[in-house]
Amino acid sequence: QSSSVRVWNASYENNPPLLGLGISVIKEGAKGVPEKMMAVVGYIKADLFLKNLRSSTLTQVFVVDGAGKILLHTKSELMNSSADYANYPIVSQLNSGQVSNGVLEFAFNDKNYLGAFSKTGFSGVSVVSQVESEQAFLAVSHLVRRSLIFALMVSTITFIATVFFSRTLTKPLNNLLEAMEKVSDGNLDAVLKVKSHDEISILSNSFNRMTSDLKSSRVQLEEINRELENKVIDRTKKLEEQNRAVKEAQEALLRTTRLASVGEIAGRTAHEVLNPLTSIMARVQRVQKRLGEEISNDKNLLGEILKAWRGEFEEKGFEGFLNSLKEPSQVNPGMNLLQEDLSNIGAIFDRWDEGLNTLSTDTRFLLQQAGRIEKILTSMRSLSHAGGQRQQFKGHEILHDAVNIVADLFSKNKIKLSEGYKASDHDIIVDRDELIQVLTNILKNSLQAVLENKTKNGSVSIETSCENQNLVIDIVDNGIGVAPENLSKLFESHFSTKSPDLGTGLGLSISRRFVRAFNGDLFLVTSKPGIETRFRIELPLAVKTQEAAAA
Repeated sequence: QSSSVRVWNASYENNPPLLGLGISVIKEGAKGVPEKMMAVVGYIKADLFLKNLRSSTLTQVFVVDGAGKILLHTKSELMNSSADYANYPIVSQLNSGQVSNGVLEFAFNDKNYLGAFSKTGFSGVSVVSQVESEQAFLAVSHLVRRSLIFALMVSTITFIATVFFSRTLTKPLNNLLEAMEKVSDGNLDAVLKVKSHDEISILSNSFNRMTSDLKSSRVQLEEINRELENKVIDRTKKLEEQNRAVKEAQEALLRTTRLASVGEIAGRTAHEVLNPLTSIMARVQRVQKRLGEEISNDKNLLGEILKAWRGEFEEKGFEGFLNSLKEPSQVNPGMNLLQEDLSNIGAIFDRWDEGLNTLSTDTRFLLQQAGRIEKILTSMRSLSHAGGQRQQFKGHEILHDAVNIVADLFSKNKIKLSEGYKASDHDIIVDRDELIQVLTNILKNSLQAVLENKTKNGSVSIETSCENQNLVIDIVDNGIGVAPENLSKLFESHFSTKSPDLGTGLGLSISRRFVRAFNGDLFLVTSKPGIETRFRIELPLAVKTQEAAAA
């Protein structure tokens, strides 16, 4: 009753083997309330169990309870005495572990055993099987020995058969190899004779057909070679005549190419000279306007003052002239005529001083642009390379110069040109004039795009930033943009959407060539008509260029 279920060995000497089974039973009354506890005890004959345990001649199987005592064993004396196997190695291992199955190699009474156990999960009952290691491996040794003997017999028979069949195969194969060597030496009369009807015979017949076909092909080839030699002689004569004609055509093409090169150089020169020439014309027009308006006005004012003074002097004499100058001014209250005239003369001289300074600046500008034209004409004599005189400059300094060059043109067309520099004024290694040429080309293209868009708020901006040790220069406008079908042709030489009087299509091509000569690049970032068209110039900083040169 304390353990609910119990199994025990109920055998006694000189009596049949028995197993005892006890089960605790609780009788319940109404509503499941326990009323009485009882123990049901039964006995089971163990004959059939023992018969199964004796079925193996090598292994020994027995059953133990949870305490390690024998329940079933093939030896009746152990079963009758309920022998205690708790300290037996495999039983001890069984009771000490948490696993339900296991295998163990152990020694007991100077003998080595292989054992296995399995827990039944019923009242701690476990089944144990064991066999002496020597008996277990003895059977394996017999099996291995018989297998080796059988394998040796099979190998011997196979070797004998192989030697026999190899002799029947190697002889015709040797004959075939000898014939192939004769064929490789050029003797196509070699013939194989094989009397067998196996695969060697088929191979020999195929070889004989092959040599016969080769012999026939060689005869035909020799005949074709003789005909070909005659044709080559005739063809050589015709080629000589054609070569003379080709040479004459090449000379004509060379002359045409030279003329085309001269035309291309002239076109590039005209395009590149046009940019500084346009700046010169815009600055000259501004000087002309200033001369026509400001200086003419100053001249007229001086003339009026001189005329008034001369009239007063001739009419009233010196004393009367002095007295008339003391009269109050009708134009400037609080001043007399002398003060008014002196003030006007002083203002004229101030404007002349300012005009002389401006004229000096304009003169330097015109000389600078004329120098650019001279350099362009000189560099166009040899177009083999770009970027001749590279020096280290401040990037923003060159940008300011480029903006100053096109400022008159933008002002004349009333288009806003702004500068937004986010990068520091880094140093770059470039040819200053060529970079200015690139910048003015793109700025003028942007100006023309804005004018063609005919918007009231047309604007062009030049921005800078620094990325990956590169000075990034963006020129942005809200002009008509670039049509999608023209994107792939944008940097091709002679491609232009403008009329011939506005452009030759060389500006962007030459500009990219110059920038790449500085180890930089020029490309279109985005084009949204009427919103934003962005061209980008990337130039390596001087530090990056110097590091690359050192490496």
